[in-house]
Amino acid sequence: KTQDLKSFSIGSGDIPPALIGLSLIAQLTSVATFVINPGFIYFYGVSGLMGLGFSAALGITLGLIFFSARFRKVGTQVAALTLPQWIGARYNSVVLRLIFSVLSLALITFAVLIVVGVSLVLAGMLNIKVFWVISGLVIFVLSYVMIGGANTHAYTNAIQAVIMLIVALILIGSGVHYFFQDGGLLGKIATINPNLTTLVNPKSLYFRNFFEVFICNFLVGLAIVCQPHIVSKSLYLKEDSHVRQYLTVALIAGIVFLGVMVVGLYARVALPPQTKLDMVVPHYIAATFAPWLKVVISIGLLCAGLSTLEGILLALSGIFSSDIYLTFLAKDEDENQNRKKALAFGRTAMVVVAIVTIWLARWQVNNPSGGSVAIFAQYGVYLLFTTAFFPLACGMFLPKVSREAVTAGVISAFITYLVVAFNKITFMSNNPAFLATCALIVGWCVIGIVTMIKPNAEESATSTKEETPETSTETEASATA
Repeated sequence: KTQDLKSFSIGSGDIPPALIGLSLIAQLTSVATFVINPGFIYFYGVSGLMGLGFSAALGITLGLIFFSARFRKVGTQVAALTLPQWIGARYNSVVLRLIFSVLSLALITFAVLIVVGVSLVLAGMLNIKVFWVISGLVIFVLSYVMIGGANTHAYTNAIQAVIMLIVALILIGSGVHYFFQDGGLLGKIATINPNLTTLVNPKSLYFRNFFEVFICNFLVGLAIVCQPHIVSKSLYLKEDSHVRQYLTVALIAGIVFLGVMVVGLYARVALPPQTKLDMVVPHYIAATFAPWLKVVISIGLLCAGLSTLEGILLALSGIFSSDIYLTFLAKDEDENQNRKKALAFGRTAMVVVAIVTIWLARWQVNNPSGGSVAIFAQYGVYLLFTTAFFPLACGMFLPKVSREAVTAGVISAFITYLVVAFNKITFMSNNPAFLATCALIVGWCVIGIVTMIKPNAEESATSTKEETPETSTETEASATA
């Protein structure tokens, strides 16, 4: 059982980098890659595969390579346990820290996606009502994450990733024979709908043109790394030299996981016409595999969901403990008492998050936003990592950009995202990837304008190269001692 706030949030530093790499990719992959994204490929064809499997994947790869080492370096200097704490210390800004503590609650939408995706598969396999599966799944994950924290989480994620790799290979291999039949896989799909075999699909809802397929998804992939439960994984590493091994393992496993998306094309040939995007993979599994393989695959999909759900709960608990309690609620009393109360506060908040997740998941099963729970999740998490991209990128690579410029960029991106979403300015406004792209473009423009207006303004961000930041509060520093 983990007793210390630091070890609960980011581990004790003795976890092998290869296992942390597997933990990272297990969280990045999640049930979205195994269950939800193939549904997009089923409905929208090769254009969806290009957007999600190529463009977004390329962005994620570059984001991990660019951000991991630098985030760990600065995070170690400021003794950061969370993304909001990193941002607040880097820019000496309680306001930015509070903003991202609140925005991090958007991770709940992704937790809902995971719970719904896994529950739909398990409910069909076990012949149990989906609402009971939702509750049982969340309670099960909550129970062991509350006890073990980051140490348990990293090891269980690594085991889950190995199981997921086996299941991924089974799913990828299940339709290989379609490539060697008359006309091949794409030939068969073209006879169903020629638009499904083109790089862009003008009849789709999310992959209508080059900009949506390649530009929007690439930028989203680049920024998606900025989620608290993803970028903070590098803080688990004990040494800077471990970053390369950590990333190598993660990227190799990630390539295998990406291959699962081709199941959407297999399903288009193997299944009768489907009406629900989120049910494509459950129906494909039920129609394709023997009973014993269904059990194996169900275990793999369960692992895919649990791995990310653990990370989200752990990240939010750390944020409530370090960024909410220690920063705004802690009283002037014994430091050890503050740390214990912060840990208890974070665990209590995790229970509340679990209850909200169960309620939203039950709602999304009956009322999926935009035809899929994935769209509901994207509206939330895309807003989070789009706004987080600015302080992270500037904090690591553009140290002369002022705190004021970064804050202006964050606020303008937030407003842009909501304005474009609610006012339906273009036909692409229904696409969360387009919303994120607009927000990124406007945010960077605002940062550039503010920087040009005040070119000689004092650098408000602390230096990452010459000195260790002194900006984190004494209470936070003692909490990580």
